[in-house]
Amino acid sequence: MQIITSLVFAASALVSVVSAVNHTVTVGLDNKNIFEPTSLTNVAVGDFVAFKFATKNHTVTQSSFTEPCVAKPGGVNSGFVPVPAASTNLPEWTIQIDNVTAPLWFYCAQGAHCKAGMVFAVNPTPERTFAAFQATAQGTTAPPAPGGSTGAGAPQPGPGAGAAGSPSTNASATDSAGASQPTTPASSATGLSSSARSMTLLAALGVVASLTL
Repeated sequence: MQIITSLVFAASALVSVVSAVNHTVTVGLDNKNIFEPTSLTNVAVGDFVAFKFATKNHTVTQSSFTEPCVAKPGGVNSGFVPVPAASTNLPEWTIQIDNVTAPLWFYCAQGAHCKAGMVFAVNPTPERTFAAFQATAQGTTAPPAPGGSTGAGAPQPGPGAGAAGSPSTNASATDSAGASQPTTPASSATGLSSSARSMTLLAALGVVASLTL
């Protein structure tokens, strides 16, 4: 019975690793103060979002829909990541999505970058659109969202948009970030890199193989 249970657990871990999708976002593309793309949709639990810092000195800081340019207490934060103009070795910072019950909102905390519209969203909705989020950051009135909401005056997301700790820490049910971050500095961290996930996949395969021999 113990062997069967272990086999099921290993198989579940294998499916989880294989099904996770890797999303890439460039921070400061072409020397501009932008995230590219500006938002991601259909991101699922377990997916990874890798932020590749291209130029200048930016951050990826979690915020909220109603306060785009204010760091969310306990939210994930890359910290400042300076990148020389001629650099070819671009630093990368990766988070894992562990909750998709509400959209996730991010901005660059460098100077007036957020006020200039340097913001990013994961799974924005028709009620809480990226356009409304960006307009609020820029201090403008957003166009009405479907259903008559202006977006800027919409209620703040409830549980499910809070922040979690490291990937090994599970967020509480009442204050889940929806995203876990690496514990190493952003300037050198890659989070759970492709190689790390490959190791996990191989380990899971090894467990299955050993149990079937």
